[in-house]
Amino acid sequence: MDNKYIYLDNASTTPLSKNVLNKINSTYKNYWSNSSSTYKYGIRCATYLEKIRLKIAKILNANTEDIVFTSGSSESTSLVFSNLSDKYKCGRVVISNVEHQATIISANKLKRKGWEIYKWPVNRDGIINISNINEVIKNNTNLVSLIWGQSEVGTLQPVQLVGTKCKEFDILFHIDGTQILNNGIFNWKELNCDLLSLSAHKFGGPKGIGLLLTNSKSRLLLKNNDISLSQEYSIRQGTTPLPLIAGMYQSIKNIKGRIKFNSYNAEFENNKKVLLSKYFINKITNNPNIKITGSSTERLPNHISFLLFNKKLEPIKAYKVINYMSDNNVAISSGSACSSSSGKHSLTLENMGYDSNQLYSNIRVSLGSMNKKSDIDRLFKLIQICIKKF
Repeated sequence: MDNKYIYLDNASTTPLSKNVLNKINSTYKNYWSNSSSTYKYGIRCATYLEKIRLKIAKILNANTEDIVFTSGSSESTSLVFSNLSDKYKCGRVVISNVEHQATIISANKLKRKGWEIYKWPVNRDGIINISNINEVIKNNTNLVSLIWGQSEVGTLQPVQLVGTKCKEFDILFHIDGTQILNNGIFNWKELNCDLLSLSAHKFGGPKGIGLLLTNSKSRLLLKNNDISLSQEYSIRQGTTPLPLIAGMYQSIKNIKGRIKFNSYNAEFENNKKVLLSKYFINKITNNPNIKITGSSTERLPNHISFLLFNKKLEPIKAYKVINYMSDNNVAISSGSACSSSSGKHSLTLENMGYDSNQLYSNIRVSLGSMNKKSDIDRLFKLIQICIKKF
């Protein structure tokens, strides 16, 4: 990447570090056989695969069988919903109204089959309304699925609290954890959920590989009994991409810091990204032309999102700011890379109660390990120009 290029869109994807790329290449070179093959080179690859699975499990304090390799969070989430549909003819699912497209699409498929889909409303900060938790999570619910760290506005949902309620009624709880691991390692056995989706490219790994974390309860839902499968505990099909898995393992090893849980949600360790985030927030706080979106306290520590207003205090369309930044070698975004190119307004902001004239104006800055203070200073100078220019 050009040294003059400033990358501030790590919630979209993250660059590979040199040791991750080296791990991928060395695995392609030395373990290129199919790990499902029964001759000695296939067995050698299968042995290496299980060693990696064990090492990832140790880092996350999981059992080896808890680790299911998938192509990423979208497939992991789809597996949960599609297997739920196969197991039960009909039922009830709870999601928030600020979920990622992968969850929304999966939920809509169930809805077309007659399932009840309850979309849990969020407040102005993007946090689900906990006051009505007893009405939302009840006996007739089969699954609760929530995005832990919202990719567009950075808000964290109170997953520990929701997980406790789900356990009370023996309800499956799935978490979309796509944005989380870039901010620290969590303890799987301390997290109150049954399933969690991850994508490697969100935390310094290669694209096309991810995880579905499971437990003994949720694997009963996922196991496919219709066809003979040897891959991933009879949960998914496809040749195991061993080099990508090895690269993901290396990227997990590279992650700095731990995530601790309290009764409500999570606590993140201070690190370089946290300090840079605070530095940027201090620069934009109390500026009448900048309004931060999402929660000021319960949010991803590397994530800042905001609306930008011109001199007349009119909201500036996000695409104008993004294009201007790009012309000046700075990469930012307006939200999820899966939806920001559609040209549609932000459903997330709409469901958070923002005015209609603000729904095209959310801007997202997400920090990575390679960012530095001078990047923030450069970004802020360009923001000031945008305020005057647009």
